[in-house]
Amino acid sequence: MKNSIALNEMIFYAYHGVRDTEKEQGQRFILNFRAELDFEEAAVNDDLNKTVSYSEVYKSIKKIVEAEKYDLLESLAHKIISELFKNFSRLEMIEIEIKKPMVPIPGVLSSASVKMSRKRTEVE
Repeated sequence: MKNSIALNEMIFYAYHGVRDTEKEQGQRFILNFRAELDFEEAAVNDDLNKTVSYSEVYKSIKKIVEAEKYDLLESLAHKIISELFKNFSRLEMIEIEIKKPMVPIPGVLSSASVKMSRKRTEVE
């Protein structure tokens, strides 16, 4: 049985991007996280130990996004997924979407984004 959890529209201030100004001045990044796992036993028994703590997942994502610098959103997404699989053995599939509202593109757009989805078997 597949179930999923999600953390939506997390906002972090970080220093990712190819341009020097992005690395020096930083900007907001908006992240969406979704993961598949079997939490049937947790649901039936109302037991946090049989699922994944949203708070701990959030802390892990925040630490990666804010502590490290990446040129590419693709690399950041890959790092987040890899670390979450290492830290949370119950997660079977993870999807991360990273939105970058302030893109250095001459044009009108609300954001650029990447979305990466991986199964545990694809990363280990």
